[in-house]
Amino acid sequence: TLEFKSPVKQVMSCRHHEGDAETDKIYILLWNGMLYKCTGAMLMDPNVANDALDLKIAVIEEDDEDEDDDKGEYKGFCVFGKKICIYGNDGLFTADVKDD
Repeated sequence: TLEFKSPVKQVMSCRHHEGDAETDKIYILLWNGMLYKCTGAMLMDPNVANDALDLKIAVIEEDDEDEDDDKGEYKGFCVFGKKICIYGNDGLFTADVKDD
């Protein structure tokens, strides 16, 4: 069981995508706006301990100077190929998927 500092809002697997978009990655959006990714095969393997997962932050905001509480700002996201699209209170935000 994975535990995070914030509740999980959305999970997306890219394992079913076809062609160049196919990748063994699982993306996890938390309620606090953090978006993580990890390898699906590792996540599904009961013999892989949580601390051995390749869990990484998928998107880092460049400059968020708002001092207010942004919990729940992001409503959801999608990943396809080399792009991530996140939508929320401020509209759409797109970013490139970084290779590991």
